[in-house]
Amino acid sequence: MSTVSVPPFVESLPDSDDGRAARARRQLVDRWGDAPSAPVATGEACGVVGVQARQTHYSDGFGLLMPTPMGTAVALRRADTFRVVFAGGERVWTDRSASAPAWVRVTKRVLESVCADASVEVSVVSRVRPGCRDGYWASLAIALVRAIQALGLPTVLDPEQSDVLRDALLPRLATEVAQATAQPYGPAYLLSTFAGADPAFTLVDTETREYLPVRTEARSALQWALVDPTAVPGTDEAGGDAGHRERKDQAEAALARLRRDGFEGLEAFRNLEHRDLERATRAVPPALRPVVRHLVTENRRVQKHVAALRRADWQMVGALLLMSHASLRDEWDGATAAANTIVEAVETPTHHGLYGACMTERGGGVLVVGRPHAFDDGIRALTRRFTAKYEAPPAVQRL
Repeated sequence: MSTVSVPPFVESLPDSDDGRAARARRQLVDRWGDAPSAPVATGEACGVVGVQARQTHYSDGFGLLMPTPMGTAVALRRADTFRVVFAGGERVWTDRSASAPAWVRVTKRVLESVCADASVEVSVVSRVRPGCRDGYWASLAIALVRAIQALGLPTVLDPEQSDVLRDALLPRLATEVAQATAQPYGPAYLLSTFAGADPAFTLVDTETREYLPVRTEARSALQWALVDPTAVPGTDEAGGDAGHRERKDQAEAALARLRRDGFEGLEAFRNLEHRDLERATRAVPPALRPVVRHLVTENRRVQKHVAALRRADWQMVGALLLMSHASLRDEWDGATAAANTIVEAVETPTHHGLYGACMTERGGGVLVVGRPHAFDDGIRALTRRFTAKYEAPPAVQRL
């Protein structure tokens, strides 16, 4: 990709390629030459797609995420100064590069946060699509930490201890990503990435930083896809950086107001019982009521979603995605027009192969789920409808 508006990624690796890590290593050596005195180390991390997790950026709570094999690999070695190159992009970025994009800033800040000395050359290869931007940041950060560990660089914390990584380093990484991207960023995606690619789904609690695999047949019994419109002109994300920061401020203001008016000690919307939602919305100013409703109901839907996955209630899984998108669109005002077009196409009664869809990613990606034998027909119909409106098809990636 030549654009600098979205993180660079590679669509696929050639059959002759023996993996992302090998490609990252070759890219580093091809770009800057071989240096026998400076060994190269690599680190990898899976990608994750939020099923219902974006609410955790604004208040601690529960999140449900889907690990994917489309992850990120990093190769690095010691150097005189920091410089980084990304597969899918041509430019080499350094300390002196003006107006560095978010993915370069994330790389630099993570290195500086973890390493006592961040003078390294870095090569990054990622298959995480731009529509999964929150997953991209998590995959990049965890891959960097693992490459740092593999190279044996001195670190400010001991990444050998899993409890240190989970309880001390992951919150630090979340803070660095938030600073680099100018958006609120919670640890849910980092926790799921750290948990790895093996679980079908991962349930996380960002307040306690616990994560739990969700045992279900849903990955094999259903078809899943990420529909990513980010490369199509006119499909920009709703709200942008300022909109995300405003929502974070509103969430914190609502919690402060609730603590003053009958909900003493309330630190996060995960702790607000659904039965108290009506009383809570009456306690805050009208402008904050949609924020409260969305964050409380999203946390509640995570638990319902896990229950539906475990009991193989596939229609409920789709219905919960649709309910989540409706709340995102109507209460949060956070859905893009492109995402609404995709979800409306899924809701069309003639598309019997698709159970549900939701814009689950702040980068604009839409998660779609349906019945295996009719899924392809549903996706084709969805793509035709989208293309008729935007004059270009969205990218569809099976998960």
